[in-house]
Amino acid sequence: MAFKRMMDLHVHTDNSFDGHHSAMFLCEQAVHRGLRAIAFTDHMDIDLYIPQRLDTRQIQSFFEVTKARSAFQGKLLVLTGMELGQGTFDMALSEQSVAKFDYDFIIGSMHELRDSTDYSQLKYDEYTTDEIYDLLEKYAQELYQLALWGHFDTMAHITYPLRYICGNYGISIDFSRFDDTMDEVFKALIAKGKALEINTSGLRQKLNETMPGERYVKRFRELGMVSFSF
Repeated sequence: MAFKRMMDLHVHTDNSFDGHHSAMFLCEQAVHRGLRAIAFTDHMDIDLYIPQRLDTRQIQSFFEVTKARSAFQGKLLVLTGMELGQGTFDMALSEQSVAKFDYDFIIGSMHELRDSTDYSQLKYDEYTTDEIYDLLEKYAQELYQLALWGHFDTMAHITYPLRYICGNYGISIDFSRFDDTMDEVFKALIAKGKALEINTSGLRQKLNETMPGERYVKRFRELGMVSFSF
């Protein structure tokens, strides 16, 4: 099945911990499926950038993607990029990392608490409901700070913790209690001309919905922005 106008703007190569294939192989698959464009956005979690020597992976990723772009010229639009995680945890280092290469597309995301614990690693069945809401309040506030900083093109999977809280643990959460904060996130993104990612990975996972869901997508549009990435 061909998707002549479709683009995938959130793809990780084997230079990311959750990637399994090279940029060249992924380009071959994109052409086979009829995609118009692909953006390679390997993980660069800024709090892990120095301890895990992500600068080395960043260089390797960029040059492998650049090589793939040359190989597929005229067949596929190949974009260089990164997924900058927790950019506000060290803004100076983040800005240095972003400026290292002339990237086409940068994703801003928030995966972790300030102690570098990923929301995916928490055992939510050991938390009280109030404690889970406290975690989500911190998450929403971090998103707001990230939106104000704005050194990226799109903000990714803004309901990321729900993938694990609701999806993996089956805990019912009323995220609407953070609507006021999310409105401020959206307004900050709109003021800076940033896009909002509609991450579809949740559709193939236990969460069974996009991140964010339809309600927040509609709200983003109501506030005046129609720029989305996928």
